[in-house]
Amino acid sequence: MIYRTFKAPTYNEAVLKAKIEMGSNVYIIGRKAIKEGGFLGMFAKNFSEITVAKNEDDNNKVKNTASGGMASQPRNVFNQAENDKKWYESGILKELSEIKNRLKEITDVKNVETDSSHFNKLIAVLLANDFPQDYINQLRDEFENELTVKESHDPKVLEEKFREHILKSIEISGPIQLGNGRPSVVVLVGPTGVGKTTTIAKLAASFGVLQKHKVELLTIDSYRIAAIEQLGKYAELMQLPFTIINTREEFKSAVKNSKSDLIFVDTAGRSQKNNLGLAELRSILDGINSNLDIHLVLSATTKYRDALDIMTRFNQLMYNKIIITKIDETNTIGSLLSIMNREKKLSYITTGQSVPDDIELAGKEKLLDMIVFEDFYAG
Repeated sequence: MIYRTFKAPTYNEAVLKAKIEMGSNVYIIGRKAIKEGGFLGMFAKNFSEITVAKNEDDNNKVKNTASGGMASQPRNVFNQAENDKKWYESGILKELSEIKNRLKEITDVKNVETDSSHFNKLIAVLLANDFPQDYINQLRDEFENELTVKESHDPKVLEEKFREHILKSIEISGPIQLGNGRPSVVVLVGPTGVGKTTTIAKLAASFGVLQKHKVELLTIDSYRIAAIEQLGKYAELMQLPFTIINTREEFKSAVKNSKSDLIFVDTAGRSQKNNLGLAELRSILDGINSNLDIHLVLSATTKYRDALDIMTRFNQLMYNKIIITKIDETNTIGSLLSIMNREKKLSYITTGQSVPDDIELAGKEKLLDMIVFEDFYAG
């Protein structure tokens, strides 16, 4: 027996392929449904695979006819060959053309179905919420591996899976912890204009005024006179110690001699491209042996590429937490949510300019609720 395997989009097309290649006298001994490939990076195609068998004697008969019959009946063999050629041209090519057209129809139907799927509606929602294409491609790959075709057409399932994807990529740090016998040193770093000084004032008011802890303010900033005056004014109003730091030794001495529970350190805003400025700040921070609690401050209005660049370049300051400011100044937050990872924990978010009210512990659900899904369910 001769055994062969054939596959096609449908069972009948697979049988037709088998008969075209092996003749009509074949036996179908196996049949199963398989999936292969995919469309637009999503779902795999369905195929029917069959296993057929053919008696070797049938092939031998053909061989004997070809070898022995030529001498005795050359005219009949010639006529048969001509007839076979005509049948091939009129029959086989017609069948192949029909199969080709049928496959094209199937492909067209699949493309229409994919283009109108709920997943593409989800993509539209993510794009409208400033999620970058790189993030969407990653999400597409994850969904392709995890979701069934039925689930991909259920908007509630898609939204739930998307929320799970976001939640597992974000880690929340919780509130700032007080030191055990030594002051906790909390340092805020970040580019210019993200609201570090105002955020420092909010944290100092919360821990120093509202919670009655011993709090001290430092600023490592010899560039922004207005920022120094602003923080000094806050310190005066809250009756908190305030010191301007210019050198590594001054920072070391201030921390060593502090009797506070918490030291909040403001720093000059630096462009992520200012490698020299970042290195200078790193040198000053390295002046103490205490473990520093360094928070990178990012504005919610920052574009995706810029935010990614900031997070990468500020890594030399060894920050371990992130504060998102200016939540109230944007309608979308996808650019920041898409770059969050569990190594850099979210600590706080700010929701306005009011001191000390407009700051709160970061919460996953609050950030997720900023993503608008109304258009996802439209129609």
